[in-house]
Amino acid sequence: MYDKKTWVVVTLCSVLLAYLFFDSQQKARIAFEEKQKQEAFLRQAEDAKKAAAPATTASTDPATPAAEVPVVIEEKTITLETSEVSFVLTNIGGGIKYAALKNEYEIGDKKIPIHVNDEKLNPVGALTRGVNTTDSLLYTYKPEQSVPGKAAVFVAKTTDGLLVKKTYRIQEDTSKPGAQYLLDFDIVIENANPAPVSLNQWTIALGSTGPIHEKEWPDQTTYFFHDDGSYEFVKVTDFKGSWISDDKPFVDRGLQSVELAGVCDQFFTIAMRSKEPYASSIVAAPYDIRFANVEKPLQGVSAHLRLPAETLEQNGQKTLSYQIFMGPKDNNMLRKMDGPWGEIMNYGYFSWISRLLNWVLHWIHLGISKISDTWSWGISIVLLTLVVRIAIWPLYNKSNRAMKRMAKLKPEMDKIKEKHPDDPTKVNQEVMKLYKKYGVNPIGGCLPMLLQIPIFFGFYRMLQYAVEMRHEPFLWWVQDLSQPDTIGHFMGFPINLLPIIMTLTSFAQMAMMPKTGDKMQQRLMMFMPFMFLIFCYSFASALALYWTTQNIFTIFQTWITSKLPEPQLKEKPVDPDKPKKKGFMERMIEKQEELQRAQAAKARGEDPNLRDVTPGKKRPPRTGG
Repeated sequence: MYDKKTWVVVTLCSVLLAYLFFDSQQKARIAFEEKQKQEAFLRQAEDAKKAAAPATTASTDPATPAAEVPVVIEEKTITLETSEVSFVLTNIGGGIKYAALKNEYEIGDKKIPIHVNDEKLNPVGALTRGVNTTDSLLYTYKPEQSVPGKAAVFVAKTTDGLLVKKTYRIQEDTSKPGAQYLLDFDIVIENANPAPVSLNQWTIALGSTGPIHEKEWPDQTTYFFHDDGSYEFVKVTDFKGSWISDDKPFVDRGLQSVELAGVCDQFFTIAMRSKEPYASSIVAAPYDIRFANVEKPLQGVSAHLRLPAETLEQNGQKTLSYQIFMGPKDNNMLRKMDGPWGEIMNYGYFSWISRLLNWVLHWIHLGISKISDTWSWGISIVLLTLVVRIAIWPLYNKSNRAMKRMAKLKPEMDKIKEKHPDDPTKVNQEVMKLYKKYGVNPIGGCLPMLLQIPIFFGFYRMLQYAVEMRHEPFLWWVQDLSQPDTIGHFMGFPINLLPIIMTLTSFAQMAMMPKTGDKMQQRLMMFMPFMFLIFCYSFASALALYWTTQNIFTIFQTWITSKLPEPQLKEKPVDPDKPKKKGFMERMIEKQEELQRAQAAKARGEDPNLRDVTPGKKRPPRTGG
């Protein structure tokens, strides 16, 4: 007969299988609905094109002109200039073909500027139906009333009879933070048909982006939106299916009140902010990006924002106003801009730590750069690490002394284990009494490690998206702090020096720490540097620099601490006049004793959960209702 544990396991497995089946059915339904939406959009576009195409009939009358042969439209571009960006706009699609960043360059070459939205899918600001379609390229806009270098105006009539006018303008006040990367974008749509036209069949292209080098992690490419006061980022890897779901060709997600939406990679972003938030939906899809040295393509993402769910009657007009940002994810700049731009950084759960560290890093760099620009960002990272370590020095020192006191208790703990080899409950109970006797907190030595976890991830997220580190050298072999510090290859494997130094200093640091815990725990601790080596080996060298600096400082700190008098293991004095308050150790001991009594009662065949019902003082009879 099966026992209770077996039935619990069987029940949980059944519930899990039922959930997985239900979840797979839901995902399949959503994917099918999204596919139907996309097909409906494409069919509607084709029908509109056919309806708008002029009918041609054969004629032998020489007075009747022959049908016009379609001609290839010549592309015309207009460039709007700021001190940081060259916005290149095209008449094919009537949008921003790409933005050339004047002070950001391709990896390893400071002569080739970064081009944002250079994937040739759709110009930013183009009107389309769906996503990753080329129908916007069929609509050729006529440039008119352009102000050279300052503004561009495009007008066109779509195949379904809409009159569209688009105006792009650079910011008038370029002294404001981020103004050099912004364009004001106004679009006026008029219905020239007798029949009403629904606007939400159209979307505005937000642009496309993807990894700019083959070592970039796939989940750093995202599309995002700020809807009804909250941000959400969706990784391009979410389009991939799993063993219970198929790949998603695209998504069409409804939004209640969208204010900001766009796409971003590790260091750069394209974002469009609506001056008047409205109910809409974001349509996004992945596409392949190929690199010469990588056999399998990486994934990029393109996104579109649907127009409001409004219907234009004949001669009806709708004006929509936006701001378009195309530039670097510079936290210091984005936080100073008006509106929700700062959240584009996507620092995650430890955002407040990353923001604080980034602010302090810029403050330190401001001072260092006044002295010398050589290695200024690398030196700033080192100094920031020292500032953090000095700030937590008191806690570290207290923790280190707690670990030393724990180490002094080891002989007594070994005696307890020898005395009760077959009774782990009794061992735990006696060890707890030992902790209470000498006033030792067993978790005191873990506090610095626990504190370092959010700091480490805060540092990691901050340095991961720190566009300031691009092309910044340090020491004699680090050419780019945003990339691994590869000094060569061995049988095709990259040799990154800083992560190796980081691992060696981690071992040196651990060798100086007092040994606590059993042999298995000590072996696990010795394995930790290898885990960090694997974790950090291919990351930006700025992160390895931070961790190496921290290890060296900790070694120095441990050496200083070793010169201080050793902590004494003394019994904790008890003040009989002081009101006794149960501490952590006492509560733990009581729990152990209660558990031991319950086990003993169970061994005697008694129910440990029965309460004492021995008659006590006779209670008077109840009166009343």
